[in-house]
Amino acid sequence: MKFRDLRRVRAEPGMTAMIDIIFLLLLFFVLSSSFVLQPGVKVELPRTVTQEHPVRKDLILIIARDEKVYLNNDQVPLKSLWGRLIEELKVQPEGMIIIRADKGVPHGMVVQVMDIAKQAGALRMSIATAPTKRVQKKTTK
Repeated sequence: MKFRDLRRVRAEPGMTAMIDIIFLLLLFFVLSSSFVLQPGVKVELPRTVTQEHPVRKDLILIIARDEKVYLNNDQVPLKSLWGRLIEELKVQPEGMIIIRADKGVPHGMVVQVMDIAKQAGALRMSIATAPTKRVQKKTTK
């Protein structure tokens, strides 16, 4: 008995389809990543494991290393900070005040700025930190 010699066709994946999938994945990751805008004044933040990202337009109070205070990138003398905060909180009464203080700023200065913000009517405040790598415990077997 003689069997017919069947020739098999080898299927190869098309490069066009693979390139399309790679571009779609790239597009997905670019569009799904979140971008957080940082204000223009450079401060070195203390490190923490957890971090909160602002979701809406909030008031950003920056205390630079030289103890100059900035409200949304505008330098404000400490004596007129209370009045400026009252003006800003009239526009955004439910807005959160995010305090970005350099880690070299004395603690008393940060507390003083927080007290001024509370007196101006701030309901919610947050202190910005920079993320640090999580420390994992080593286990011995």
